[in-house]
Amino acid sequence: MKVPTEPVLRARALGVGYRDRQVIHALDLRIEPGSVTALVGPNGSGKSTLLHALARVLTPTDGVVELDGTPITSQRSVAVARRLALLPQSALAPPGATVTEVVDQGRYPRTGALGMLRRGPDDAVREALGLTGLEDLARTPVAQLSGGQRQRVWIAMALAQQTDLLLLDEPTTYLDVRHQLDLMELVVRLRDEQGKTIVMVLHDLNQAARHADRIVALRDGRILADGPPAEVLTPRVLHEVFDIDALVLTDPVTSRPMFVAR
Repeated sequence: MKVPTEPVLRARALGVGYRDRQVIHALDLRIEPGSVTALVGPNGSGKSTLLHALARVLTPTDGVVELDGTPITSQRSVAVARRLALLPQSALAPPGATVTEVVDQGRYPRTGALGMLRRGPDDAVREALGLTGLEDLARTPVAQLSGGQRQRVWIAMALAQQTDLLLLDEPTTYLDVRHQLDLMELVVRLRDEQGKTIVMVLHDLNQAARHADRIVALRDGRILADGPPAEVLTPRVLHEVFDIDALVLTDPVTSRPMFVAR
């Protein structure tokens, strides 16, 4: 019999809101170590709000988020930053900062203020630049980059943080098809080769079905479906979550489900 593992992240009866508007309602969620989880749902369903609550960017109005079994709000900021990295939807680089200088900011939780004064990038920064294909742009000011190139810079900064847990909010935003595929393949490699746990908000359901171990479908701040892609990407769930009539087929490459809207 398989022994159940302890979740690396857990939400218990989680409620999250903004001022007078409640977005997440009494939500329970377990994130198992070494897994890739995709959060999907229509706009306004609470995907990014949930991700930010898991990352301690937002404070719950109800319930608790636990990191390694301990309430995340009770843990020191530097300890949390050494365990998880968050890729937000949008970020701003300091004026004039180069790609390497921005990616290097991901090292702060590991090196501290004094370490940031060292000369030149360390191995973690060089590895992050290589994984995201940014080596040739290392000395380029971020302000001169395209939207897709900037997105890869933020991904590299999260990777340079060298955490076991990555939270990615719409990581394929601004990326062309080739770089979307590269990123999704990188996510799978990070899980398989480094044992990383990854939670990502995605809009492309077929990408989620192809690359994630698990899909969590939200609507109106509640989980309507949660499980392997074959259990979630079904005509019934697609209708309940997205109000669409869809045909679900078998991906000829991966044998996973894929959908086509009618």
